[in-house]
Amino acid sequence: MIQFQKADTSATEAAHIETNPVKLMADAMLVIQGGGRTVDRDALSLEGFSAAEIDKYGVEARDLANALSQRRAA
Repeated sequence: MIQFQKADTSATEAAHIETNPVKLMADAMLVIQGGGRTVDRDALSLEGFSAAEIDKYGVEARDLANALSQRRAA
């Protein structure tokens, strides 16, 4: 006989989805670079970022990606 149980909501509440565009772009930059590709506007646009987002967050995301990659290498 099939019995239904109430779903455990603590697991869904613990899930965290990143929404900070700078962190998302920095992560995309690290993924692009890790794949051996050059990180440029075209590569970022293929990851789903608009030209306006690249202009607005690109420099800050680059700095964050550099800091993260240095921290991982150390």
